[in-house]
Amino acid sequence: MRVFVLSCVVALLFSVCSSAAAITNAQRLARGLPPLPPKFGRALPGYARTPTVAAENSSPSSAPHKTFTGRILVKGHDGKRLGHLSNRASGINGVNFGASSADLHVSFTSSRSQQGLIDIQAVDAHGSSYIGTTSNAVLATGSSTFVSFGKVIKTPVHSPPVPVGQHHADESAIWTFDSRSHELSVHYVNPNGHEAKTTIAYNSHDNTIFFVGDIGAYNAAHPGGHVSPITLYIDLTDDSTTDK
Repeated sequence: MRVFVLSCVVALLFSVCSSAAAITNAQRLARGLPPLPPKFGRALPGYARTPTVAAENSSPSSAPHKTFTGRILVKGHDGKRLGHLSNRASGINGVNFGASSADLHVSFTSSRSQQGLIDIQAVDAHGSSYIGTTSNAVLATGSSTFVSFGKVIKTPVHSPPVPVGQHHADESAIWTFDSRSHELSVHYVNPNGHEAKTTIAYNSHDNTIFFVGDIGAYNAAHPGGHVSPITLYIDLTDDSTTDK
């Protein structure tokens, strides 16, 4: 009999405790009960978030910008180093096979996500400029067209070629930067405003760099001078990065 009574008392107490835990703090206060402590994982009025929760909910936009300076390294389709981009008064096009003093030095600031389009500024004694595309052809699969590479004015992100004088149309914000590999990729925007699949091409016979939409179609249309794809990298071996 005592065991039965004791069991009933325990069950009653468990029921009361469960009911008390299930009711809201307002209902607990109305019954003369103390409020429940805050649950971790959410912020309630009057309670500060835990450091862990605050970190999980922090905005990626709080990450600092980084400014990179260095030279542009050119690698062939087989990954072999060809040299650095040259810097001449007549232009930047081509690989420098001479003294390192003729290498082009550049600077750019990464986007907060480090995935957005960026401008790359040429740092030299020939005046302030950026590097990008200097003509306005339409790049497409199956097309042998190309756009030239050189020094340009600064243009808006996602902008089609901007006319400059009578013979040029510039785009500067065409680059993305991989912070791990330091590779630079190109995202040329066609005159119709649509981004084109873009390949960086190199003609070793006349040491020129330009951009195509279909390197096979280009070579088929120009059998006298075979061009190959290359990749560009920021060489930071003797330069630095700065957080902003």
